[in-house]
Amino acid sequence: MDIRKIKATPFRRIVFDTKGFFVIYIQNGEIVAEHYQNVSKGTGLQVDTGKLDAVITGKDSISIGQTIVREGLVSRTDHSIHIGRELMKAEIALRHGLKYEQCKDLKLTKDSEGNECE
Repeated sequence: MDIRKIKATPFRRIVFDTKGFFVIYIQNGEIVAEHYQNVSKGTGLQVDTGKLDAVITGKDSISIGQTIVREGLVSRTDHSIHIGRELMKAEIALRHGLKYEQCKDLKLTKDSEGNECE
């Protein structure tokens, strides 16, 4: 049996999930994942805005991610991977008192005064 060797490369094309999208943030010592249904104002494939339909809260990425899947809030594997990555970053930020901003790199170091470093 031949084993293929595949070089990992990022998937650059954005494809909207028909189930909607998430806004993830930290509030009151918990990770919050808001799910929005897609709303398009035109006839094209562009998503213009969303309608909030679910809010999932918790302290760990696994429980929130499993809840998202169990509730059927995603339809695309690439979207699930992206959400899992964001939830893990939020969990690390929550545990270590770091600032979390969705789709931004997590700054893992602080200076002697507790300020996040670049």
